Amino acid sequence: MIIGIDLGTTNSLAAYYTDQGPKIIPNRLGKNLTPSVVSIDENDQIYVGETAKERMLLAPESTAAVFKRDMGSKKEFRLLHKTFTVEELSSFVLRALKEDAESFLGCPVEEAVISVPTAAAVAYGLYSEQRGRKVFGI
Repeated sequence: MIIGIDLGTTNSLAAYYTDQGPKIIPNRLGKNLTPSVVSIDENDQIYVGETAKERMLLAPESTAAVFKRDMGSKKEFRLLHKTFTVEELSSFVLRALKEDAESFLGCPVEEAVISVPTAAAVAYGLYSEQRGRKVFGI
């Protein structure tokens, strides 16, 4: 199964395509949106989403949010005794969405990364009235 993931600054989500059109995949809590928040505890357990967001209130030093704003920079986030890059924090959110999708769909998800411009170009090509033409993403 192939899914699409929107890694957002505040919230993220996953979806798949059906004969009736795209369908959003609910996360393990049954919600469509997963907060793009990551937290770590004293035992190095990683929390993502709503649980991490709740932990932000009690343990802000162990939680990161809105880190996607720093994508492409060399900024690092210190959560307790560990340091993470923006890409590492993003990977935790992506992994959680993938796991939730596999659980919901009952099958493995093929891993694929498509840049936003390429995904937009492909989506444009899917709905273009001119069939057979080439669509390129940057």
